[in-house]
Amino acid sequence: SLLVLLLVSSVQADWWDDFTAGVSEKLNSAANWVKETAGPAVRSKFNSVKETLQDPETHKQAKEWISEKAEAASEFAQTEILPELKKIYNAATDETTTHSSKRK
Repeated sequence: SLLVLLLVSSVQADWWDDFTAGVSEKLNSAANWVKETAGPAVRSKFNSVKETLQDPETHKQAKEWISEKAEAASEFAQTEILPELKKIYNAATDETTTHSSKRK
């Protein structure tokens, strides 16, 4: 009975040791990957983006792009939106004028 108890304890201890060793190995492997692969890749990308954002040419291109989009939006508003708003306004004021003329 004592021999069976020792064997069961030994088997359970081996299972637990194998489990913890496997977990430890996987965690160490993941940590090494972060340190050796992911960390340098993130740092490199960060430095690249930082350099791009600090480049005066980037700011010039961004201003030009914004200016182009603002001009296009303004033109769209002038040619498409404002005429439609004027029609709505005229219809509303004509309706108001017509109703107040009928009341008198």
